[in-house]
Amino acid sequence: MPFDVFISYSHTDKTVADTACAGLESAGIRCWIAPRDIRAGVEYAAGIMEGIDSARIMVLIFSSNSNSSPQVHREIECAVTKGLTIIPLRIEDTAPTEAMQYYLGAIHWLDALTPPFPSTSGSSLSKLKRI
Repeated sequence: MPFDVFISYSHTDKTVADTACAGLESAGIRCWIAPRDIRAGVEYAAGIMEGIDSARIMVLIFSSNSNSSPQVHREIECAVTKGLTIIPLRIEDTAPTEAMQYYLGAIHWLDALTPPFPSTSGSSLSKLKRI
């Protein structure tokens, strides 16, 4: 079953990722997020690949944690290879690593730097709904 959005995040930013997922889903946007959508009995890496394959957009919860996560870097690389649109949602004022710059340097970023994290009516999430 296809999804609109694959949410990529560092496990330490799970609360923010879950908030973004809930906001998008309340707006009618189908989201794939780990570990919720990894089918029982499927290897974690294979489940991630199935999620990326089933989506057309990746929302990256960008923080110092995701910036340094090898897992997130692999997800970004797979998304680029598969031609997904990537939308970075910056939750910290952190400069991207060289690897992240390579993949995301020319992409427009959404910022959610000022607490509280935007609600479903917030500008960042409403921009996603228009895609």
